Amino acid sequence: MIHFVEFPSLPKNSDTLIIGEKYKELLEKPLENAEVSPLFVPNNPSVDCRLSGHADLSAFHAGGKRLFLAPYLRGSELEKRLLDFGAEISFPELRQEQKYPYDAALNACSAGKWLIYCKKVTAREIVYHFTNAGDVKLISSRQGYAGCSICIVDADSIITSDAGIAKSAKAQGLEVLQIRCGYIELPGFDYGFLGGAAFKVAEKTLAFTGRLDMHPDRDLILGFLSKHDIEPLFLTDENIFDIGGGIPLTEKQLRK
Repeated sequence: MIHFVEFPSLPKNSDTLIIGEKYKELLEKPLENAEVSPLFVPNNPSVDCRLSGHADLSAFHAGGKRLFLAPYLRGSELEKRLLDFGAEISFPELRQEQKYPYDAALNACSAGKWLIYCKKVTAREIVYHFTNAGDVKLISSRQGYAGCSICIVDADSIITSDAGIAKSAKAQGLEVLQIRCGYIELPGFDYGFLGGAAFKVAEKTLAFTGRLDMHPDRDLILGFLSKHDIEPLFLTDENIFDIGGGIPLTEKQLRK
């Protein structure tokens, strides 16, 4: 029986994880070694080719069976696999384009109890879903790339380099570690973001695409994780790089 991750980005013990197929060669084996099965998103032809493999521009998990997918995935093998899993899929009415903000409609961030989003950018279907989801805090931000700008540590704690997100999140009671911009590789750009280079694979494990050794806030990041009893998992020995994050979808049923 398939068990979907109940709260977005907060798996107890990941079974399948959505990432871009562009990173298959680099990350498939390390994920399998961590006993996580990658589910690959085909490159998005509507966005900048440098970001085409970023899962957080093509898919958004709203918790449980509910997923929002970019229009190009309608009829894709990925959609078929997700439907086989029992997922409930919606395709927001949007037209993605190469330039920001028209590529970022799915790039909101949620950990179940809250949604950080940009009113002018996030797909209205996502906002509507969370507005009607019950006791969920909607936290508005000017940053349209909220998903890749936020590294979720646990349900109440995040790491970000975005000052606006940090301020808004703190005002809503989240604990925030604000780090310096940069030091995360994203080919074709000056730098990437930590939220696009890290994702939870278990309740107490946060996976990073590569090492933090070159990041000047390495010790602050690791100290923040330790404070929250979270273990880092470095998937490669490369310098940490932005892949548009990973989306934990299903998890192993824990034995009682």
